Amino acid sequence: MKIAVCAVQVPFVRGGAESHCDNLCRELINRGHVVEHVKLPFKWYPPQEIISHALMWRLLDLSESNGYKIDGVIATKFPSYMVRHTNKVVWLLHQYRAAYDRAFTEFDDLLPYGKMGDIIRKKIYYMDKKYLAESKKIFTNAQNTADRLLKYNKLHGEVLYHPPPLMGRYYCDDYRDYIFYPSRIDSMKRQELMIRSMKHISSELRLKVAGTGPHLNDCMKLAKNIGVGDRVDFLGYVPDEQLLDLYANSSCVAYVPVDEDFGYVTLEGFLSKKPVVTCEDSGGPLEFVDDSVNGYVAKPDPKDIARKVNYLYDNQLCNRFGEKGYSKIKSMNLSWDRVIDRLVEAIE
Repeated sequence: MKIAVCAVQVPFVRGGAESHCDNLCRELINRGHVVEHVKLPFKWYPPQEIISHALMWRLLDLSESNGYKIDGVIATKFPSYMVRHTNKVVWLLHQYRAAYDRAFTEFDDLLPYGKMGDIIRKKIYYMDKKYLAESKKIFTNAQNTADRLLKYNKLHGEVLYHPPPLMGRYYCDDYRDYIFYPSRIDSMKRQELMIRSMKHISSELRLKVAGTGPHLNDCMKLAKNIGVGDRVDFLGYVPDEQLLDLYANSSCVAYVPVDEDFGYVTLEGFLSKKPVVTCEDSGGPLEFVDDSVNGYVAKPDPKDIARKVNYLYDNQLCNRFGEKGYSKIKSMNLSWDRVIDRLVEAIE
């Protein structure tokens, strides 16, 4: 089939969503499909730009190209699913969450714009309801994403889990004296919560933070100001081989975001046979972390996170919990074969 994968690209920014779409294109091609990765830039400020970028997608007709029919499109996150096509399938990564669960919270980037922000919020809701509903099928990357879609838009999405980017290459080598937290460094990922917990975590343990992002300098300053700067390593961007090694030798993996959609970190930690420590309000990771079985679910409080990590480390539970996490993910039979089959079936 001739398939267009539609993705949003914030220029010069790369993260899990970008890897997700790259991998989707690769796996479709590996199975004999002809694929074009269609990406449009996205800018969300001032808020009028959000509507302009949504209209860019709506004005885009991908029914054919150069006189040849395009059999279908697979759209991903907002606003790529505004695109026009009779065989439109959505694999929803996330919507514009300031219109929904983040509205009127500290993470609402529409709130500072007052009345204009409210207008944009309503327009986003209207467009999502109308143009997602015209899809032949809606899949979601996680149950958390499907739950939001049902709650706010009254639309059903089928959960379609997929393997993390380096599936087949994760391994376990040792349980050394450090906690590993790999992720884009921004407020939603809450690295600062983990840094604050280091004041209460056993002095034998270090925290290794991998990734870059807008809050990197703030996190570095925080670590220094609260007196744990000598126990927190900021590694910046790490290539794949180093990432695998950091997972493989950690004592445990920390992943404490706010209401994450899915998040590769949990699966990557378990596939490396490491327990994962997350929080009660972390969203997606809670679909995989069983408290006191393969990791811990803490309150979003530095002292409670520290208590869980210390107990894990002091009682030498890392190996046992890590094995449980590994068994859980392996039992899910995560497979690109199943993902591609479901997507292509929906297009046909």
